[in-house]
Amino acid sequence: MPAVWIAIPTFRRPEQLRHLLEALPGVTDRHDVMVLVADNDPVRQEGAAVVRSLLAVGYGLPITLLTVAQPGLCAVRNAIAAAALDDPAMRFLAMIDDDEWPQPGWLDALLICQAQVGADVVAGPVDSCFVGQPPRWARETLVFRAEERPWGATGMLWASNNLLVGRRAFAMIGVPFFDPRFNRSGGEDLDFLARLHEAGARFGWSPDARVSEWVPAERARLSWVLKRMWRIGCTETMARRKALPGRIGAAKLLARSIAILGLRTAGLAALLLPGARRVDIAGQWVKSWARLYALAGGARSYYGASHYGAL
Repeated sequence: MPAVWIAIPTFRRPEQLRHLLEALPGVTDRHDVMVLVADNDPVRQEGAAVVRSLLAVGYGLPITLLTVAQPGLCAVRNAIAAAALDDPAMRFLAMIDDDEWPQPGWLDALLICQAQVGADVVAGPVDSCFVGQPPRWARETLVFRAEERPWGATGMLWASNNLLVGRRAFAMIGVPFFDPRFNRSGGEDLDFLARLHEAGARFGWSPDARVSEWVPAERARLSWVLKRMWRIGCTETMARRKALPGRIGAAKLLARSIAILGLRTAGLAALLLPGARRVDIAGQWVKSWARLYALAGGARSYYGASHYGAL
């Protein structure tokens, strides 16, 4: 019986999804794996069409198709968790996004780290793969740089686009695992991981569990990067605000956010220095303003009705 489920939420990215699914059998040399594709678009069902076409020619791994009619990031991730947990044989849920693909040894590296560290959750780095020739700054900016940490037990994790979650971890927090309040804003994975961290879950990091992510040309632009930093500032603050309820929590976050904004504003002087990472400096300043915006009650929705499905 499949003990490891590879979960892929998808929304109107048929070419990228096909690339991912075609790559998986070649880098997954195990006999206890199940692939779960959750299509979050009941209208077009482009992801479902990709799965059916691969099944028609004989796909190399067991694969299950799940259509999630309720739109939104949390809806599709909760549907994935429910389907996986419904199988008593499932021990680990490996999460990867539909615009990514794993490098050789990806899944084994996650599982080895989990076993040796005794981790409830293990993550790995995500390498950016640019479509076309990006500007030089794009390869250097924080948004597109892969996170690097030493192998082994680690502190807080931040995202679900390359993540192995043990069955025990889900039992450590209540349902819904992904809070619907983040359904259209993003940040649902950060909130999920923060709650696990608070519950005492043990985290691990495996540098060899690498995945690659497509970066289309429209993302390798300054405007997109700054908008991304704004969204990160908003969603991080929303997650922290949830963890610190009430007036005292709001006051603490406000004081912290104002202090950070002051530091980032003073740091703008570094833009004049030769060799400065100007995009990162500007991005951190934008992110600081986004924190205040979120505390004022903004940032409730980032994904329009045509494209806010699983990212």
